[in-house]
Amino acid sequence: MLSKKLPKSHRSRLLLLSERIMALLILANVMLIIFDITYIKIRHWYLKIDLYLQKITDTPQKKYLQKVDNLQEELEKNGLESPKVENLLDDLRISSFEIFINRPPFKVIDNYGNLAKIRQIFTTHTRRESFSQAVQMFWDENYLETQGWQSQLAFFNQKIRPLILLYEPKLQYDLIKGIEPFRDSQNYLIAVSELKILLEKKGLEAEETEPLLKELRGRSTELIDKDYDFQIVNQILVLTQIKYRMKQHIYSQIPDSNMSLTPTLQILQSLNLLQYLAPEILLADKSSKIAFNTFWSRQYLERYQWEEELDFFSENIQFLMHSFYFRDLGKDGEFVDRFWLVDLPWMIIFWIEFIGRTLLISCRSNLSLWGAVKKRWYDVFLLQPWLPSLRIITVFIRLQKVKLPDMKHFYTNIRFQLIGSFAQEIIQVVVGGSINQLQNNISQGSLKKAIFESKNKSDKVGVDKNDYGNIQEIINNILEVTACRVLPEIYPDIEDFLRYQVEKSMQQLSIYRRLQKIPFLRRLPDKIANNLVIQISSTVATSPQKVYQTDVPPDPVSIKLRQKLVKQFTTKFLSELQEKQTFEEIEILMINWLEEIKNSYVKPSNQTNLQPAETTIGKIIPTEVIELKNGDGSNIESR
Repeated sequence: MLSKKLPKSHRSRLLLLSERIMALLILANVMLIIFDITYIKIRHWYLKIDLYLQKITDTPQKKYLQKVDNLQEELEKNGLESPKVENLLDDLRISSFEIFINRPPFKVIDNYGNLAKIRQIFTTHTRRESFSQAVQMFWDENYLETQGWQSQLAFFNQKIRPLILLYEPKLQYDLIKGIEPFRDSQNYLIAVSELKILLEKKGLEAEETEPLLKELRGRSTELIDKDYDFQIVNQILVLTQIKYRMKQHIYSQIPDSNMSLTPTLQILQSLNLLQYLAPEILLADKSSKIAFNTFWSRQYLERYQWEEELDFFSENIQFLMHSFYFRDLGKDGEFVDRFWLVDLPWMIIFWIEFIGRTLLISCRSNLSLWGAVKKRWYDVFLLQPWLPSLRIITVFIRLQKVKLPDMKHFYTNIRFQLIGSFAQEIIQVVVGGSINQLQNNISQGSLKKAIFESKNKSDKVGVDKNDYGNIQEIINNILEVTACRVLPEIYPDIEDFLRYQVEKSMQQLSIYRRLQKIPFLRRLPDKIANNLVIQISSTVATSPQKVYQTDVPPDPVSIKLRQKLVKQFTTKFLSELQEKQTFEEIEILMINWLEEIKNSYVKPSNQTNLQPAETTIGKIIPTEVIELKNGDGSNIESR
């Protein structure tokens, strides 16, 4: 009923709008498919972005630790007797319940993440089975007074703070791909965080420093010698980078004088170039385990400043360890990929739209269901989950049908941009060449012969054979030289010049480079450019000649009147011309005048739009001459 009430134009607009919305939905789905296909390969970039956002964001973990720091500052100033302490402890108990139990902001909430380790450490330390009881008791004033608040805060800063601050390399989309953080590398980074906090608080001379360094040396050896499961997908590349960076850092500070090199390599090494040209040669026989054991030693950290060395580790090694990941296997023994769950709502929409559209086409066009399906064959790619990348065919066709983008405007813009980019050059080549030819003809006496010498050709008209000539012949001579001699001779040059300029202009267009990547459109700009070159070069070089030689039935009355007018004008004009000055001076003046025209209007200009080119052409070739040539003048010539 609604479709009958609406006018046909409104129905067409609504149909086009619905088609465009559906095309954009399919485009969004294709973009999601591309994201899924490339996710594993560029996941490390997503990790870098996520890590950066966490650093600049005021997370709940940071707010919680700020409250702990406020409590510690108040205790150091005024002790447990301060009235502010009780309020701070109440706030910490509430916040602990929020971030550890009620709404934990941690990315990994299973038994192997930071949250699980925090719960285990709290319950073990307070000797309580319930984590909620343990954390509530830990931030109790009586407990801190009994156990000593200094030791308890030192325990928190040493064991709990690193776990709260440690970045967990788990993204939301990792669930779809079955990706989990690699536990060994995360435990390694926890130990590094504990060491850094310990060194900041107590320095290298603390008793707890050596056990932590020994633990890190053991974890480094285990990380290098571990027989990795194939589910640690990226372990070979990442581990190689970790070992190479550590060896380069250590052995560049502790060079090996016994290294054997060929004479050529020794020269490069003496010039300090080998470490830049082929650093792997210097590190080929170096042990990565020795490098790590050296790095995690008290003597090394003391000699080379532990602050700078830990900064090196944070900047060059830490993120590589974050990028380790473990990938789960499905029941079929293949890596888990749950993209079908993400794609399922899209497929439901596509099926509903496909069925509805098929029925609509079948009713309107009196086609069978199979005929309607064949008419929309490209939509079938949307209905299968096995090869989702084929949907790019559907989205391309759908976008073309609804003109997103509108290719008609695109073609028009290309034409105007191409013409505007080389319109000035066309004037310089064509008009400049014509003026040069006219100057040569005048200097050789052609103008004098055309005006004063008698004409005996049967195809010339305007005056008798014994007359001096006429102005009509001068105009005809100029047009004949330009149209029939100059332009046809330089036609190949005009075409080559135009083709080069078109191709150069096309290559500078970003939309042309994007079209080159689309299989069905990569040849379209070249076809447009080729047709444009042929049309312009043909118009410039051959059309004037065709117009000049066109045989049009003569008008006797018009020819008779024109002959009389030309005869009287010529007689008076030549009489006055011979009395006032010599024709040699006139030739010189005309040559100089043509040179001024060439310098003024055919001179290279910074303007490349079409309007200056049209103005210049109008100044060089008067419209009256063009109209005479295309109009009655052709009749006179044909006669």
